[in-house]
Amino acid sequence: MLKRVRISVLLLICIIITSMFCTCASTNVLQQSIVGPGVVEETKEVVPLVGTQVIEVATESKIYIHDGIAYVKGEDKGKFSLSGYCACNKCGSGTGITASGKPVREAHTIASDWKVLPKGTVIILENAVGKDGQIYDGVYVVEDRGGGVKNNHLDIYRPTHELASMVTHYGRAYGNVYIAEEYRPVTATNSNIEN
Repeated sequence: MLKRVRISVLLLICIIITSMFCTCASTNVLQQSIVGPGVVEETKEVVPLVGTQVIEVATESKIYIHDGIAYVKGEDKGKFSLSGYCACNKCGSGTGITASGKPVREAHTIASDWKVLPKGTVIILENAVGKDGQIYDGVYVVEDRGGGVKNNHLDIYRPTHELASMVTHYGRAYGNVYIAEEYRPVTATNSNIEN
């Protein structure tokens, strides 16, 4: 039990340290994995759209850092079709304000059918590669909806109409959707510390 508490504390320290040094320059994110207590190893550079840092932890699922919060995969919602939209008049109102009243944000805002994924739902999108080869994996927040967004379909916000059309490149793209749950490592308390 004490070993588990120590590993959890070291994991939390590693998450804090790695989030402070997150390499999110342009659209590149450095994928890292924790290979042992206190050891972080660079594994490969991926070029996802999202500003989400992914940390793989031995014997645990991936931890996604987004907007300073650590998330893990929760309920599997299945495979969703993907499309892209921007803030232009062709894609929407042209105001850049979502149906929830918040401004659109790249690598953050998605539109969904609010009957399937309600407003404010935080999701993890995996295995989502657009027809342009762009990786869309990461954490998103449901802040918008659209007339063509029905059932298991997501519309990913992109900053330009050209980039929005490249999500599917006028074809189909898919990704696996999970409800994001905040990661809460085991912390030491008087009740779970062994003497």
